[in-house]
Amino acid sequence: MDEKTRNNAKEVMVVRQATDGKLKAVTGVDPEGNLQTVEPTEQNMADLLSVNAQDSLLEAFFKKFLQEADNPSHTGIFIMSEQVLGKLIQIDFEPELLEPYRIIPGNPAQKQEQQTFEPMDVSKIDLDDLVKKGIRMEDIEPHLRAMSYGHKSNGLVEMSPELESGLRIPTKGRVSLEEQPDGSLRVIPHYWQEKVDFSVPFHGVLLDEETIKNIETTRHAGKIIDLELEPGKTTPCFVSRDKWTNTLEYMPVELLEKRTAIKNAELSEGKQIDFYSGSKVLLEGYTTRAGYKRDAYIQIDASERNYEFSYAGLNRNRYIDENREIYRRKQAEQTGQEIPVPRINIHHSILGASVPDEAYKQWSEAVDDPTKRKEVRAFYIQGMVKDRQEEPFNAWVKPDFEQGKMKFYRWDPDKAKRQGATAKPANENRTQIAVNSEGKTVEAVKNIQEPLKQGQRQPDGAQRTQSVRQRQPNKSKGVKM
Repeated sequence: MDEKTRNNAKEVMVVRQATDGKLKAVTGVDPEGNLQTVEPTEQNMADLLSVNAQDSLLEAFFKKFLQEADNPSHTGIFIMSEQVLGKLIQIDFEPELLEPYRIIPGNPAQKQEQQTFEPMDVSKIDLDDLVKKGIRMEDIEPHLRAMSYGHKSNGLVEMSPELESGLRIPTKGRVSLEEQPDGSLRVIPHYWQEKVDFSVPFHGVLLDEETIKNIETTRHAGKIIDLELEPGKTTPCFVSRDKWTNTLEYMPVELLEKRTAIKNAELSEGKQIDFYSGSKVLLEGYTTRAGYKRDAYIQIDASERNYEFSYAGLNRNRYIDENREIYRRKQAEQTGQEIPVPRINIHHSILGASVPDEAYKQWSEAVDDPTKRKEVRAFYIQGMVKDRQEEPFNAWVKPDFEQGKMKFYRWDPDKAKRQGATAKPANENRTQIAVNSEGKTVEAVKNIQEPLKQGQRQPDGAQRTQSVRQRQPNKSKGVKM
């Protein structure tokens, strides 16, 4: 692309929301500096605002952004050409490739020095060099798109590099592209090996037994390792084994953008500490590229410079109701049909437990009168029993009028929202949570080995017998010493 075409290209703005870390594309700005945004998709490209940093409305937004420094609405501002946004959409906004388009809020007219986000021209591949390395073009063609953006091939490629003696050694490996000073591209092989040789130091560090075991079983070190990438200087890095080549790869910690949410799913402070220290954590309720909800285990993959998602042992039907509703709405939008609002049926009992008269009256009135729905509150209902489960459970219950169903909470959602703090469990559950979840000792049940049931404060008959046995001294029989 020549310089004139580049300068005339429409530039658009993308912002990251502080509430959920989700990226939004800007379609307009009101006089107070509030943004109108849409999902950053190819379908919405034509509606995006053509950005000029000197526009008064945009200046109003930047002024408001700086005033919100202590409680920002947005945590990132990115300006790029329409073509660049299209490419970022296709690769799901990879953090490393998005970052060069971040702008400095204090000086919106000046963007940070940007890397050009143009894919490499694969027609410039040095074919003679390819022949010397014994790599066939038809073998790498399925991987060229990813390679043009700086990635390795997504799989192994057969090759037979030519040695100085003229002999060729058949082998295999992943391949990537490297631009040469003359503008040509060379295919760089990353050779396969049978296994990692852990007896050899990796960038000046001999890996310990725990790290070796982690890499052998999960591919990842599971912690940050200080590597000597430069003589006399250590750099904190994530380390992983390439799943295709069995070679160790590193990624400096500083290259990874730390976020409080990934794919619209919040990470607690504890999970953030574990995740950004290299451990595997559970990401609950993230949004897939198609817009559906799902759970996954995630861990930083240094070999791919990305996150690895895994699903073993997780319940794939956990969000089946929400995903059916999402699918229904998608279908309605595509066909132009009006999306009906589901109606909740209020009953005098829920899962076999009686609904308080006050709750029944309030919820029923709100079903018929939408103006009363803001006043609806949660009620604590005890003794509910789910299908195929013997143990009853207690929970706070409240209707969700948008989804057309009842929702259950461990805490009072109204109290937590009003106070802006973590609610405490109900009195009858405190002993159970203290013993089962927090590892605390309660005198009445200190000798009970099994988890307590909900609301339990004292041992039952069988547990009381077990407790007595635990307190009895051990009367050994046998030879006296």
